[in-house]
Amino acid sequence: MNLQKVFTALLVGFLPAAWTPAEPPRHAEWELTFQDDFNGTSVNWDVWQSDNGSRGPDKLEGRWPENNLVKDGILYQVTRKENPPRGGKDWSSAHIWTRTFEQQYGYFEARMKYGRYLNNAFWLFRPLGKRFPNPPHFEIDINEGHTPRELAMTLHFYMDIEGDRDHFSSGKTWNAPMDLDRDFHLYGCEWNEKEVIWYFDGQPVRRLQHPLCHATADVRLSTVIMPRQLEKDKVALDTMDGVSMAVDWVRVYRKKRDLAAPNLPELEKYEIPKIVKRAPQVAGTGKRRQALKEDFESAAVGALPSGWEVGDGEPVVAADAPKAGREALAAGGKALKLAPNAYAFRMLDAPVTGRLEVEFDFFTPRGEGLLFTTLGRFDKANAELRKTSYYTGDIGPYINWMRTFMSYYTEQEKWQPFASSKRDRWLRARFLLDIPKGAFDYYAGKDLAEFQNSGPFRGRQKAAHGIALRHRGTSGVVYVDNIVVSALE
Repeated sequence: MNLQKVFTALLVGFLPAAWTPAEPPRHAEWELTFQDDFNGTSVNWDVWQSDNGSRGPDKLEGRWPENNLVKDGILYQVTRKENPPRGGKDWSSAHIWTRTFEQQYGYFEARMKYGRYLNNAFWLFRPLGKRFPNPPHFEIDINEGHTPRELAMTLHFYMDIEGDRDHFSSGKTWNAPMDLDRDFHLYGCEWNEKEVIWYFDGQPVRRLQHPLCHATADVRLSTVIMPRQLEKDKVALDTMDGVSMAVDWVRVYRKKRDLAAPNLPELEKYEIPKIVKRAPQVAGTGKRRQALKEDFESAAVGALPSGWEVGDGEPVVAADAPKAGREALAAGGKALKLAPNAYAFRMLDAPVTGRLEVEFDFFTPRGEGLLFTTLGRFDKANAELRKTSYYTGDIGPYINWMRTFMSYYTEQEKWQPFASSKRDRWLRARFLLDIPKGAFDYYAGKDLAEFQNSGPFRGRQKAAHGIALRHRGTSGVVYVDNIVVSALE
């Protein structure tokens, strides 16, 4: 009889239900390679390294070593309201990673308790930089947990495609049967040569085939305030002062040998995105009736142009639009400028129920995205619908420029790349839309006559009542100019 297992079974009977024995999965034999139980009076800075300063202009917080407190064997990553502001930020949070420890493959686990309205993150990272100059580069989010019960398990990886560095990801959420900010739980993942397997309280909950995670990565703990969730639940931001994620310990193991075939969830296969060529679907012939023409030259700098409306954020007209590649396009000194997450829309004077042609210039900085779609009918007086009308209900093609690829989205195909796109320079796009058919064609090149690819709408649209533009990145600005919308009769 295994006395250790008997002792553990008896011990569990006297402990709270949320407590789970700390051991790696039993289908293999493991050796411990890293452990921190936070038993000192402070973080061991010989083991961990910390962010020490302000984050980007679009970020709510800075991150500082002092936000990592150790007390009674627990690491607290504390959120603080800074008064006066520190590093130009009103709020601060925490982020630490292993200073020298890194490992390829193994079992990684932490015993943690969520902080409410935080992104409670335990993750592995191999970023491009001085420490990891050579590919592959990837991120395994063991959990980016959101209260009350959500686990968010994501794999991010980075590849060079067509001379441009691109980012891909596969995420999945899972809801626990209890509120996760009330007690400690175990969050872990097994990473091997072929798969990543995510665990909650010792039970596997997701299994994903990974494409290229074959190198060492460091171990990280971090938090971020989630203002959109606060806004959704009508909770004041000031309530976040002092909220923390609590970490009892972090442990890492290396597999020595397999012992048995584990009982695991169904394997999810991840295929690296590739462009699927389609034939043209929309006839470009017929008389054109102009439904909208906008070059923004008559708009006042710093103001929203006439006829345009804000769905979310504050897009404005700017005179200092980037000049790169502009010589090949129509002249003009002003453009619609969209800040991160900003959303603007323009309703047409009359809805279009047949075929539609949409042309515009666009400039998307490296790493930033632009979303374009045609809008159906919606209640503009509804504040929530104003923010989400680009996504919900009766909408047309749902097209995003992000990094190397342009992609369309449907509930069935998710984000499907259909064309490549250059960054950091002005380009012009032409879309032919067939609303009854629910299909679009995309043209680029000289005179916008070169067919690139086609795709489906996100949903069945009855009529195009307007066009919508949204910045889908996290920093910088996106510009749009010289918009022409025509109905094909």
